[in-house]
Amino acid sequence: MQMYKIRLDSKIATNFRNTVNRYINLSIAQKYKRKNNKETNAWNTICSIMDRVDDLICYLNEKELNNGQWKRCAFDFFEFIEQAGVLVQCIDDAFKIYEIDFPQHGNIFKSKKINKNTLEFKKKDELDDLYFKYIRSLSSVHPSDTDRHRIFQEADFEVSPYVVWNEGIFILNNPNADLVLVTYNNETSEFLTNKAIIISEVFNYIKYKYYSLNYLSKCISQKYEKIIDNFRNTPIKKPSDFDDYILYLKNIKKEALSRNPDMECDIQEVIDIFSLNLTNDSNTIKFDKYKNSLKYAFQAIHRQLQNMDFNCNSPIDQLLGDLLLGNIYFDDDNYHYPLSKILYLKEETGDKMWGIKMYKLLLSVFKKYIDISERDLYNLEYNELYILSQIALYHHALEFECNINYMIPDSDNYRC
Repeated sequence: MQMYKIRLDSKIATNFRNTVNRYINLSIAQKYKRKNNKETNAWNTICSIMDRVDDLICYLNEKELNNGQWKRCAFDFFEFIEQAGVLVQCIDDAFKIYEIDFPQHGNIFKSKKINKNTLEFKKKDELDDLYFKYIRSLSSVHPSDTDRHRIFQEADFEVSPYVVWNEGIFILNNPNADLVLVTYNNETSEFLTNKAIIISEVFNYIKYKYYSLNYLSKCISQKYEKIIDNFRNTPIKKPSDFDDYILYLKNIKKEALSRNPDMECDIQEVIDIFSLNLTNDSNTIKFDKYKNSLKYAFQAIHRQLQNMDFNCNSPIDQLLGDLLLGNIYFDDDNYHYPLSKILYLKEETGDKMWGIKMYKLLLSVFKKYIDISERDLYNLEYNELYILSQIALYHHALEFECNINYMIPDSDNYRC
C-alpha cells in the first residue's frame, strides 16, 4: 500500500506576504471588482487570502493520504481535495485582484478524457482548471448531481457512489491510477464508469497554482514600482498654489487616498482644525500658533507623499502625530487615563458624557494655556472642546524637553 503526501514550500507564501507588505500603502489602496462588478477595496480580501493560505499549506503538508484508514470510501482524499480547492480559489482570487494572468504551463492532467461531443474549445490551462473542479465536484462536493462539467462527463449529469483507493473490487487495469472515481449515469450504454485519478497529477496541479504565487509576487513588485515612479514624477501642488490653506489640505488628502490611505485620517483631522472658528476670541493667538506648527509639520507629510517614502523615523516625520495627540509632561499617572478618554469627544461613537467628565479632571492643566471654564464644557461643541485641549497641550509641550519643543522653530510664529 502506497501512501501519498504533498510538499509545499511555506516560503512561497511568506514571500508573497512580504511583497504585499513591502508596498503596504499601495496594497491598502488596491481596488478590485467583485462578482457583481461593483468595485470595492481589496485590502480585507488580500489579508484574508494570505492568512488562509498560511493555514492551508500547513494542513495540506501534514495530510497523509491512503494510510489504510479508509478502504470503502476515500474520505481522506475528500478532505484533502476540498481544502486544496480552497487554496486554489484563494490564489485565483489573488491573481484577479491584481489583474495578473497565470503563467502558461503544459498539460498537467494527462489522464483526463474529453467528451468529443462537446463543442466547447478550451485552452490547456483552462482545461486543467476545469478538470480539477470536476474531480472535486464529483468526489466531495456534488456526488449526487454533477452537471457543470459536461466537457468531461458521459452525460448531462453524473453521480458518484464511490471514490476508493485503487484496490479490491474496484481495481483498474491502469497501473498509474491511484484512485478509482466510480460514476453512474442514465444516458449512455455504459451505465457504470470507473475513472482513474492519478495523485501525482492532482499534486502537480496544486503545486502549479501555489508556486505561481512567486510569479504573482514578481508582477506585484513590477506593477507597484511603476506606480511609485509615476507618483514621484508627478508633482503635488504646494500651499503657494492655493489661495486658502484648507484647499491645499483637501488636495493633499486626495493625493494621500491614492498614495498612502493611512494618512487620510490625520489629514482630515488637520482640515477639521483649520475649519474651526473659535467661540472665544481670547484663544485666537494661541490657536494661530498651533496651526502654524501643524503647517510646519505638514512639510514632512508633503515630502513623504511626493517621494513615496513612508519608512521615515526622524523626529520631523513624527511631529504631526505628536501635535495631533497631545501629551501631558507632568510626572503624574493620574493624568494618563483621562487624557486617553477625552478622545471620545472627537470620535463619532465615543461616550461624550464620559469624555466631558474626564475633561473636567484636566481643566487645571488646560487653563494654564487657554481661556476655558467649567461652564464651557456644557456650552461648546465637542469638536471645539477637543481642539482647545490640543492647543493647550501644544503650548504645554513647549515648556518641556520633548520632540515638539525640539522640532518647532524658536520663533514668534510658533511660540508665545
